[in-house]
Amino acid sequence: MGGNRPGGEGDDAAGELRARRSRIVASLEGAAVSERARAVAELAEADETALAALVDPTLAALLVAPLGSPSRSEQRHAAEALAPLVARAPALAAELDRAVVSPHARMRWGAAFTIGRASQTPPAHVWSAVREAMALDDGDQRWAASELACRLARHHPAVLGELRSAIAHSSAVMRKMALYCLREVRPADLARIGRSALVDPDQGVRLAALAALVDAPGENDERVASARAIAALPSDDPSPGVRRAAAAALGKLGASSPEVSAALDRAAASTDASLARAARYARAKLAGAGS
Repeated sequence: MGGNRPGGEGDDAAGELRARRSRIVASLEGAAVSERARAVAELAEADETALAALVDPTLAALLVAPLGSPSRSEQRHAAEALAPLVARAPALAAELDRAVVSPHARMRWGAAFTIGRASQTPPAHVWSAVREAMALDDGDQRWAASELACRLARHHPAVLGELRSAIAHSSAVMRKMALYCLREVRPADLARIGRSALVDPDQGVRLAALAALVDAPGENDERVASARAIAALPSDDPSPGVRRAAAAALGKLGASSPEVSAALDRAAASTDASLARAARYARAKLAGAGS
């Protein structure tokens, strides 16, 4: 009798899958970025069944490897290419979970960033890598980490608690980034947190505290308390930027008091033209709010 032998079609399909995986592995192992990009693009075009079958632990490790690149551009491109695949490839998701606790900092952040891009609700276990990246010297990476921290804090109360605690962190960069993140999340106690940071020795933290106070939720008495705390800042703060931001914040808060009026009067008489202008504008805003 003629015809195909039993299992022949299945064997052919399995063989084709092995050949396809081998070709993709070879491309990913190559040095050419274009080859790697083509391999990832081929995976992205695969259907659910084929993708899950193609991405085994070996292939997943090759896909994740560029996330540890010293090149920020290469790291980001790799993350953006992999993020759409994560939900459809269990082996890739598992490899990213291993990478987020890698001994290498670049890999930890690359994995955390990819996981964050892959989900609208990032899992809490990436927080450690995110917190670490928030204190980096690299400004772009630091702000990307802060954006992810804000998303985590909205979904995970423990992360929100850690951001509150970070206001006392030894790193001024971390204190500043935590304040900016809390400003975005707007917890009910943001005004209290911002007021406590107004006397921070770092000017960047003081600027972040002023920004947080302007956007803090709360009733009028909370805004009055914040305005009084800002008005009590030394008029000879060593940072011209802080002095100007304080005057502007008083106008934005819209809470007038004798202390606020006196502080703005002093600022309006300053020899710093920018500060004087900010103070006059704030006084005009307050006068308009009271009319």
